[in-house]
Amino acid sequence: MVYEYYQNKLGVNQIVFYEELSILSYSNFKQWVSRGKINRLRTTGNGRTGLIEFSSIPENLKQIIINAFGNPHLADDRTTFTNQLEQDEAAIEFYKTYRFDDGTGIPTKKQQQYICEAEILNLYNALIDNYEAKIKATSRKTKKGELQKKLSCVINDIKSECFPNTVTKKYPHNLPSNVRALDRKAKGYAKHGFTFLVHKNANNKSAQKIKGEVAKWLIAQYSMPSKIVVPVLHAMYEREADKRGWVQLSESAIYKWLHEPKQERQWMISRDGIETFRNKYGHKLVRDKSTWFPNAYWAIDGSKIDWLHYYDNTLGVAAKLKIDVVIDMYSEKVIGYSFSETETHEDHFKAVKMAFQDAQAKPFLFTYDGQSGHTSSRMQGLYGKMVAKKGGTHYQHAVGRHSSPVEQVFSRFQQQTLNQWWFSDKQSVKARMDKSKPNMDFVMDNKHKLLTKDQLIKAFEVSVNEWNNAKHPKYNETRCEVFKHEAIMHEPISYLDMIDLFWIFTNDTVTYKADGLRVQIANKKYHFEVYNVNGDIDLRFRERFVGSKFLVKYDPDQLDNYVSLYAKLPDGDTRFIADAQPVRKQQQIPALMTDGDKAQFAKDYEVRKTEEAAAKKQIELIQRETGITPEKLIEDQELKIKMGGKLPKQERNTVEANSFIDLL
Repeated sequence: MVYEYYQNKLGVNQIVFYEELSILSYSNFKQWVSRGKINRLRTTGNGRTGLIEFSSIPENLKQIIINAFGNPHLADDRTTFTNQLEQDEAAIEFYKTYRFDDGTGIPTKKQQQYICEAEILNLYNALIDNYEAKIKATSRKTKKGELQKKLSCVINDIKSECFPNTVTKKYPHNLPSNVRALDRKAKGYAKHGFTFLVHKNANNKSAQKIKGEVAKWLIAQYSMPSKIVVPVLHAMYEREADKRGWVQLSESAIYKWLHEPKQERQWMISRDGIETFRNKYGHKLVRDKSTWFPNAYWAIDGSKIDWLHYYDNTLGVAAKLKIDVVIDMYSEKVIGYSFSETETHEDHFKAVKMAFQDAQAKPFLFTYDGQSGHTSSRMQGLYGKMVAKKGGTHYQHAVGRHSSPVEQVFSRFQQQTLNQWWFSDKQSVKARMDKSKPNMDFVMDNKHKLLTKDQLIKAFEVSVNEWNNAKHPKYNETRCEVFKHEAIMHEPISYLDMIDLFWIFTNDTVTYKADGLRVQIANKKYHFEVYNVNGDIDLRFRERFVGSKFLVKYDPDQLDNYVSLYAKLPDGDTRFIADAQPVRKQQQIPALMTDGDKAQFAKDYEVRKTEEAAAKKQIELIQRETGITPEKLIEDQELKIKMGGKLPKQERNTVEANSFIDLL
């Protein structure tokens, strides 16, 4: 606990100064206390934490603490306000489907900002309206200005709040901090609706100042074991910036940037040591299982499945299949899984997607193991968005520890269900206990009866159904029935959420060429083309985008339907451009054509002529406007030949003057 009241005075835990934020060294901290520069309310000892009086802290250090842990005087108001925020499904659908005049969509981060602002302004206007109604009914003197000021402070304060262990903003709004400006914004939103928040320059974003050599210099200096504090680092930076022509940075900007997890991970090991690094990022939450409910906590666990199957090798036997299983930890129900030889990120997507289709709700906690597939940026992006917006979080669980709930449940799933099949090789042929070893003599005698990989998938479905419909160890109900228990908290997932979560971007951009877009996904080649609403080749799109590069967003289960094309913006964000469908293949043999085929063939065949005619018309117009035409070129060269390359000065001046007049 950072803040605590003691003897009616607000105090700050003293470790904030020399451990949490490293504002002071421990020796400097003791000197400040002994000299009275800060006032100590309570000493440490007998399980007590040392407290420093908040009001005695110098203003510059106080601001650093507020930036890191929030304003303590607003804590109750902030909690009251955020607990009343409600998800606005209409806003989500509006901003995700909004299109500018050129047909492109709002960048993803801007969508999140507008949705958040709409939800905050909904609550702000409701609170103001309710207050005015009460005042009107009681005829009391209004204190509306005080309420507006308090709401403005809370709304501004939550702007910097992040999800645990991330730099992702919980409330990514950009509403004015000024009271009057905020009220004008709220009134404009109430009058004009969702479109009022869409700025005409919504897609423009200033570049980050801290990058490149500046970023490396700051991290390197701050990583030194001498542990310089940010004010000193800021002074050093200003001197270096003058010499190198770097941008000006404030002390608070440097502090905030350095303490973002991405940067902190780079300097902490060198600055504070490996133990501090492990304590910071290896921390696991202590969970009270008695308060869990359906969809409170999901976990995904992947491993090799200990099932032997037919394989084309010397023995004719192998155990090469892997599984990813998503388990609801309250009910222990298996709600999603993938079954393959790869266990790649696409298998993880498949398992999680199945879980959402079953649950139709978001989890409030999601944990996973340390495989590269789970910790990749692609999966981290998925996990960050799939947890509940209010209070949701995700992190890597401790594989192999007895304290990991998912390890215990998955182990029982294996022992009670998966290992009961005759073709299971149990744990390992090297296991010490005989009961954990397979009877290899029996297996080899019956290897001709082993299932194929496709048959094993059906066997796994049977195993999952058997496990889910078995009695829960703590309830007199099956796991499926326990999964239907009433939830204390519930955040449903919408169709648009499913698209946002499970449509995957290609790693690299792909060029849209004259014959459409060709892309390879999961070792299979696909060919797409953009058509208009009438199903004809989109000439407007081709005029603007043939030769352009796009990220392709796709649903692995819908590749035979359509994909979406996104432009990659300079700041790393993406913008929707158009949907593309599998390319229409033309029947070349007239005898095999239907009437519809013939009509469509004629339309598609005319595309090349139409584009060539348009290009020819455009260049002819430019040539006429400039006077630089093939006819003029021939005329000039004929005159040059006629005069033998020599022309009297006076005649040459006349010709050149006439040529200039023609241009005008």
